Amino acid sequence: MEFSLFFFSGDGSAAGPGKYRLLLDSARFADRHGFSGVWVPERHFVDFGGLYPNPSVVAAALAVVTEHVQIRAGSTVLPLHHPVRVAEEWAVVDNLSGGRAAISAASGWHPDDFLLAPGDGTSRYPRRKEEMFEAIETIQRLWAGERVELPRADGTLQTVRTLPRPLQHRLPVWVSAQGSEETFVRAGEIGANVLTGLVAQRPADLRDKTAAYRQARERAGHDPSTGRVTAMVHTFLWPDEDEAREIVRAPLTGYLKSFLAQQDSFGGEFSKLGESERDAMLAATFERYFDSLALLGSPDKCESLIEDLVDIGVDEVACLVDFGPDHKHVLKGLEHLTELKDRYRPALASAGPVEGEQNP
Repeated sequence: MEFSLFFFSGDGSAAGPGKYRLLLDSARFADRHGFSGVWVPERHFVDFGGLYPNPSVVAAALAVVTEHVQIRAGSTVLPLHHPVRVAEEWAVVDNLSGGRAAISAASGWHPDDFLLAPGDGTSRYPRRKEEMFEAIETIQRLWAGERVELPRADGTLQTVRTLPRPLQHRLPVWVSAQGSEETFVRAGEIGANVLTGLVAQRPADLRDKTAAYRQARERAGHDPSTGRVTAMVHTFLWPDEDEAREIVRAPLTGYLKSFLAQQDSFGGEFSKLGESERDAMLAATFERYFDSLALLGSPDKCESLIEDLVDIGVDEVACLVDFGPDHKHVLKGLEHLTELKDRYRPALASAGPVEGEQNP
């Protein structure tokens, strides 16, 4: 099992300086302590994830304050961007980082985000998943130095190639997948990795999707063992379990409240509940997360979830650490997370590189 850090702050509208201090300090820590990567997302127009409107911009900053960790978009919403710009921007990150750039591609889910899409976002939204896979193919061709044809304003075609040239011969790509087994399968067919999570799916369902992903890789001629399945989990480790519970109770409850409120734009029931009903729902959800769906508590307690993830075929845990605990607690918690990570160091040392990565 490998371990990476994942960022998706729910406090995007916070005023004042220091918004990215926790991200930068945590990335430096991860770089010094053998974590495999740092993930930064893409979100627009809402507090939840709103610190991260463009992962390539944030990744460029991370590239120059780290030396070892892979710098990853988790995720970049490809239908919102021209694939040429994605290839150009991440080639810059690849050069700044010395060949450590990677992305997870997402199709997008919120219709309002498609206000940013090139052309008519409304008409593109229904086929966003197809556009994502088409964009992945185009980006990889451009990354490899191929020329592609693009339409001019008058409808004629112009052949272009992108600059700067990246350092890696192939861009490591994950596909972000949650509910749909079909997305896992298509990721396997193109030889990509998968970024998923334990939100809104049971571990048993993830086991089935992971198996389908491995089978799809094999059918398409890719080594099924080299594809990486990464699962995002909320993370805070502390020596004393009861102390950990009280440290994370308020911030995680607030984070979950923001998440559920955002989901209501798709017909959710959270906002229709009375205040006492919402409080009861959040309290129950917090306990479920703390007990079985997140890395919350002592290293010994959290090892059981890691073993469960190993059993269902997960290769890497992306530890979401910026869900609300204060800066001091998060950084101290990373020390205890490192203790857990290092229990899996023999497996980490024997693991091969992610498909598309260069050997050091």
